[in-house]
Amino acid sequence: MTRTPQPFHRDRVAGFLLFLALPMLVAGLMAPAISITRFVVFSDTYSIAGAAFAFLDSGHYALFAIVFFFSLAFPSAKILIALWAWVLAGRDQNKMRRVLGLFAAVSKWSMLDVFIIALTVLVVEGSLLAAADIHFGIVLFALSVLMSTYAVQRLARSAASTSRHE
Repeated sequence: MTRTPQPFHRDRVAGFLLFLALPMLVAGLMAPAISITRFVVFSDTYSIAGAAFAFLDSGHYALFAIVFFFSLAFPSAKILIALWAWVLAGRDQNKMRRVLGLFAAVSKWSMLDVFIIALTVLVVEGSLLAAADIHFGIVLFALSVLMSTYAVQRLARSAASTSRHE
């Protein structure tokens, strides 16, 4: 008895989540994310993208590189490549499986930026002369990362189950 290959169907939920995650990521990167108040009077509010470039301007190149890669470059690339794989679903399934398997494995690292922000707030709050507050940009960023991670995992599972039936 020969098995006919099961055609790969696009996961509409994953596609919807990816198309929603991209503008949410951009908004999360640009919206106010953290305010640091010093001496009760002086306050600076940063977006995630603004914070990354503030590190660059102040000469903290390693912090700039970490925040830039894990906040801007990696999440953006993950969503764009996952969207590309979703659009090409069914055309080159082997390539799509490899790409999605890799992203499903490394997508947990895209939450590193939220961890960095949490550490920043913790360090600033530990100082007697400063306070830090988080804003909606962090929420948008975190939701975007979670939605795109879930979408990539759905796509990877769907591609893997299709390959078992071939």
